[in-house]
Formats: sequence, C-alpha cells, structure tokens
Amino acid sequence: MKIMLNDAPHEFVGETLQDLLTHLDKSEQGIAIAINQQVVPKSLWCSTELNEQSQVFIFESIAGG
Repeated sequence: MKIMLNDAPHEFVGETLQDLLTHLDKSEQGIAIAINQQVVPKSLWCSTELNEQSQVFIFESIAGG
C-alpha cells in the first residue's frame, strides 16, 4: 500500500495503523498519530484501516532539558 508518511511517500504491506507501526518498528509509547488531519485515539489503532494515499503523521514526544 502506498501512503504519505510525515509528508514523504511510503510503501508497506498491511492494512491498519498497527500494521504500519509494526512495519516501522515503532513503540506505541510517546507517540500520537493523525490520518488525513484527524487524530486517531490509541484505542482505535488496531482497527483503523489505511487507504491508498492516506496522509499519516506520527508525532513523537521528545524529552529534553
């Protein structure tokens, strides 16, 4: 499937946000995800399906000091 991930074209095999996170080897801790400018609650990541050309943004919290 071809999507836009953080404004860059990206291709992966899968259907859901959880599939994408597994593909990217991303931890669920400290991130938020929006699809087509709509934030998706973490409780729905396993059931939220992606479509061709979905615009996905993954936001990561960064600790600093």
